Amino acid sequence: MPDAMPFEDVPVQRVMTGNPVTIDPEATLAEAAQALLQGGFRHLPVVNGMGRPVGMVSERDLRARLGTDLYGFTKATVEALGEPVSGVMTPDPVSVRLGARLGEVIDTFADERVGALLVVDDADRVRGIVSYVDLLLWLREHPWHGGEAAPARPGARKPAARKPARKPAAKAKRRPARRAPPANRSRRR
Repeated sequence: MPDAMPFEDVPVQRVMTGNPVTIDPEATLAEAAQALLQGGFRHLPVVNGMGRPVGMVSERDLRARLGTDLYGFTKATVEALGEPVSGVMTPDPVSVRLGARLGEVIDTFADERVGALLVVDDADRVRGIVSYVDLLLWLREHPWHGGEAAPARPGARKPAARKPARKPAAKAKRRPARRAPPANRSRRR
């Protein structure tokens, strides 16, 4: 068990996405939308020419300005798509230092109520990004001490086995309801 360590002590480097895609503050919203769509992520660090963070633009920021559907961004007005990212980004993004432990990362998520944190080095340059989804996925893959199953506690229940995904049931065809003849009408012959 050489890899075992308490969850709170795991370094953020084991969970973060290193060398994330970044964007310049003067880039357009169209460029930001394209980067998010192509990358399949929801947060895009905005950095200055020295690689230092000046903001964060999220899918939510773009939806608020361009429309509710990420794939519908292509229908946004030319003027809106041409606006600079600096107009919609969240300035001064929350960050943690490279080498921070997950205990600190969790505290920062809880205190700041953000969806992603930048990971910066000692010179404040962006080196990674970690989202709460990254953290949850890592927890799922490493339920205890670096990936080994937790020892059984007396009286503890075993976790339920995962059920395989099922296909949705086909919808039953609806038969038209039969109408009863009105009670007050007399039948004509």
